[in-house]
Amino acid sequence: MEKIILVLVLILVLIMFFILVIKEIYFLYKHIKSKKSKFKEMADSNKNRVIIELKNAVEELSKTKTGAIITIENHDNIENLRTDGVRIDSNISSSLLISIFNKNSPLHDGAVIIRNNKITYASTYYKITSKSINNKFGSRHRAAMGISEQSDSTTIVVSEETGGITIAKNGKFEYVLIDDFRKVLESKLKN
Repeated sequence: MEKIILVLVLILVLIMFFILVIKEIYFLYKHIKSKKSKFKEMADSNKNRVIIELKNAVEELSKTKTGAIITIENHDNIENLRTDGVRIDSNISSSLLISIFNKNSPLHDGAVIIRNNKITYASTYYKITSKSINNKFGSRHRAAMGISEQSDSTTIVVSEETGGITIAKNGKFEYVLIDDFRKVLESKLKN
């Protein structure tokens, strides 16, 4: 009789355990499923404005071969992944971005961080990737790769040597032509 009671208690404990595990899995699934990118949560007019301002800035920076690194934060707060920087807290505008990365600007070195639809920091730095990447990539690309490996951010890089445009996301680079920039950036920001 004692063995039967012990088996019944054990079965009851296992059933309760499975119910709790299934409940946790359900809530985790629901949370992951509903986790939209910050870009998807923005109003359409804001999305369009941000993309247009970024495209205009990147196009001009690319034409003039002005090196730039612009990180758009998503859900992962990258505050602890950066050093230095000047707090800006301004609306996103192509003219401001072009001014920041102008070679004569004291803020041109380092990255710009866009957080919650605002330029939050300029002249901030990231730990570079520890991955072995092609020697043609300079410190901007290595920093962009580093931040993309540590967060869900999207980072745009304009090469100072070639004017080429690269987007770093999830530890990968994608080269982008200016004609495709809007479509590619929107795709990266949505995912």
